[in-house]
Amino acid sequence: MAADGGRLRTAQAAQACVICKTRKKRCDKSLPSCAYCTRKGLDCVYAPVPSSRNHSAPTVENPPAAPIWGARRPMNLVPSRMILSAKLPSDKTSAEALQFKNRGQVYLQVHGIIRSTGQFVDDISARYFQGFHSHLPIISRIRFYNNLITLGAAPAADFSVLLLTICLITHAPALGYQSRDGASRSVEQQSLYFTARSLCAQVQVSCPPSVPLIQAGLLLAVYEYTHGRPDDAFVTIAGSARMAYGARIHARDCHQTEMANTANHNADTELLLRTEEAANTWWGIVICERIFFSEVTVVDQPLVTLFPGRDTRLPIEPQILDQLDILDPESLPNIPVSCLTSPKVGGFSRTAQATCLLDQVFKGFETPDIDSRLLQLDRLDTNIQAFLSLAMPECQGQLGIFCAAINIAIRALFTLHWHILILHPQTVRANFKSLEEWHKRSQEALDTVTKMVVDIAETLIAASPTNTATHRIDGMPPVYPYIAHAALRHIHSSTQREDVSWLRSAQNVLQISLDKYFQRWSVNDDRT
Repeated sequence: MAADGGRLRTAQAAQACVICKTRKKRCDKSLPSCAYCTRKGLDCVYAPVPSSRNHSAPTVENPPAAPIWGARRPMNLVPSRMILSAKLPSDKTSAEALQFKNRGQVYLQVHGIIRSTGQFVDDISARYFQGFHSHLPIISRIRFYNNLITLGAAPAADFSVLLLTICLITHAPALGYQSRDGASRSVEQQSLYFTARSLCAQVQVSCPPSVPLIQAGLLLAVYEYTHGRPDDAFVTIAGSARMAYGARIHARDCHQTEMANTANHNADTELLLRTEEAANTWWGIVICERIFFSEVTVVDQPLVTLFPGRDTRLPIEPQILDQLDILDPESLPNIPVSCLTSPKVGGFSRTAQATCLLDQVFKGFETPDIDSRLLQLDRLDTNIQAFLSLAMPECQGQLGIFCAAINIAIRALFTLHWHILILHPQTVRANFKSLEEWHKRSQEALDTVTKMVVDIAETLIAASPTNTATHRIDGMPPVYPYIAHAALRHIHSSTQREDVSWLRSAQNVLQISLDKYFQRWSVNDDRT
């Protein structure tokens, strides 16, 4: 008996439990379970108390190379506040323990990292869905917020990792987002990238493949690509693709069969959400892998994913993905990939179609007979130009969601005609033309596509100051710098020709557009 009226003293933890912290409840810190968790029948978990000793931050032995467009090489130190304080289990039996006991610890770590950037979870999620989501709608907004406010428990570890990669994407000046503290933010941003990549790898070891983990890997790859590291992005997207195969999100037929066997309406709605989110995520992987492959250093690498068949249904648009809980499944569009002329195709579906054309270009390169290959590429050139003539009016001269499809189609034309220019067989008579005639035709095509890129650059430069202070990724997709550099490459290779004076003047326009695209905006600079 104790001296306080005979009541037994209850051991207390040093801080509130994970669930009370997450739900912003007052915690009595009782051990082994607080009163709130005991009353609700919840698994009470206390995060480990960090040591008071100061530990030096580890160094990164091989920091990634500087981006190809000349950004500064980041520091190789990770701030100690971003170092994970707890080791995640890695044995085969740890998945369940991680899901039910350590999920709160992972979320608290992620929440602390997000706060260290000066943001809240609400900030990054709102920014993500208002910006990047329109270009790559792989995350269901409905399921995202349902997972975020899971009743009685912190979000799962894989979802917490996804939150951290969303923070990384929305924190990235190279994507056009505002930066509060100038150049120092690039160092913090690189540290955030290292931390997100490390945590993602740890959770992957302990959890089975899941859609949130696949999406997190996809966002990491996009981050690498937008920072001028397509080779790294190509490796990362391959890992996400293999996880996607492991989770079977590529097999839409399996999900449709499961939906047909579901009688409960609420369960049916949830299954529809999961199915369509998984399908869009798979499309995102297929699209990004081919975009990244256009820029890799070593071109004789295999793609991990197979492009969906021509009769496969196109992905659904973000506005539909965000309303699946109130829409009739029968009302969903059912337009196949091959239907290029349909007037009801949205921006993400156009992106999938443009990627289909790019994929056909890659496959055309594998045709062993040179004459047959040239004829095949000639037909593809016609198809891509027809696609552009259809998609560009949809953009209506504005920076918007159709820009990604246009940029990918333009990149496909650069890829196609550069390939023709490097062919050097002794005799080529494909379509009754010599190789010299094919080369001349490709030079003219590259002149034309470069003019298209210059027109896009002028549109970006002409944007008013009030418009350019907004999140520029809403208007220009991450692939834009690559097509601008492709146009510059063509200009540099054409400087010896006498009829290309306009190309020399275009060089300045392209460079200004790139500077404008990568310009970091500061709140203090917003004077307009």
